[in-house]
Amino acid sequence: MLKRWRTCSCQLRILCSQENILEKDLHGRLYINRVFHISAERMFELLFTSSRFMQRFSNSRNIIDVVSTPWNVEPGGDQLRTMTYTIVLNNPLTGKCTTATEKQRLYKESREAQFYLVDAEVLTHDVPYHDYFYTLNRYCIIRSSKQKCRLRVSTDLKYKKQPWAIIKSLIEKNSWSSLADYFKQLESDLLMEESAVNQSMEDPGKLTGLRRRRRTFNRTAETAPKLSSQRPSGDMSLEAKGDITGKKKEIESCNTVLVVVMSIFLLLLVLLNVMLFLKLSKIEYAAQSFYRLHLQEEKSLNLASDMVSREEAVQKSKGQAHRLKGVLRDSIVMLEQSHPSHMGLLKSFLRCPQRKKSIDWIRGEPGFSG
Repeated sequence: MLKRWRTCSCQLRILCSQENILEKDLHGRLYINRVFHISAERMFELLFTSSRFMQRFSNSRNIIDVVSTPWNVEPGGDQLRTMTYTIVLNNPLTGKCTTATEKQRLYKESREAQFYLVDAEVLTHDVPYHDYFYTLNRYCIIRSSKQKCRLRVSTDLKYKKQPWAIIKSLIEKNSWSSLADYFKQLESDLLMEESAVNQSMEDPGKLTGLRRRRRTFNRTAETAPKLSSQRPSGDMSLEAKGDITGKKKEIESCNTVLVVVMSIFLLLLVLLNVMLFLKLSKIEYAAQSFYRLHLQEEKSLNLASDMVSREEAVQKSKGQAHRLKGVLRDSIVMLEQSHPSHMGLLKSFLRCPQRKKSIDWIRGEPGFSG
């Protein structure tokens, strides 16, 4: 009874811990949430040791020069493991490759063969704006049965310093697409590993060989980090190195072609911009010259109108003066013409005595008495 009670209490503690783990998913995105026909212990060995599975997966992702340290226990009880590697990139705008550092932390709440909680902090050193952000991946491996486990992988982007909005959108777009592609392939490779393990277990003749392979796998998983810490690529075979070299050459040739195409495209854009600038400068010069001509025309028209108005006024005044002179001339001529007649009338008046008396009366002389 005591043994059964201890077993039940242990299972309850495990269930409570699992519920707490499910609540600890990162606030970013959940990429994997699947039950695999692989034990929890085996899943941890596949993902977090220098296993053949991780070697194949790294080769398929163009990840080379993998160096990892063994799991070291920290004073708080957590275990820490550091990995450094180089990622060969297909994007010519970000360079041919980038180095990366991954710090994996196994929390002390984990229970061997029951559940594991691992945080992986990934920093890439040679991509644009690498000093602004890093990626945090959380792996939860939960035991479902003896040969089953649930794997939950959630990720989030963490910022060391706040970038501009346009830079932040660029970082998130590239990061989320890369993470989605990475974990999609990881899930696919785990399903292939699951089918291989199940086929081996279904064949009874291969059961003994499978156990031997498991023992060999466990031994290599324990010793591989030490070897990799001494030799950067010692855990890779010659064939894998040859494949990576071939991939490097292919990627370099593709990158060269892309760089040439992008250079030609950028050169054409520069030429088009220069032509557009010249056309715009010509249009601006034509507009300025037209505006100047328009101003000159307006000024000339104003001057011409002023001159015309002045000339009209002068001509008008000259015409009036000329008319006035004509009137005066005519009046003078008429006076000169009427002068003899006036003198004749005056003489005729003077000859007549009665008229003389009337003239004297008119003049008011005192000798006149009527």
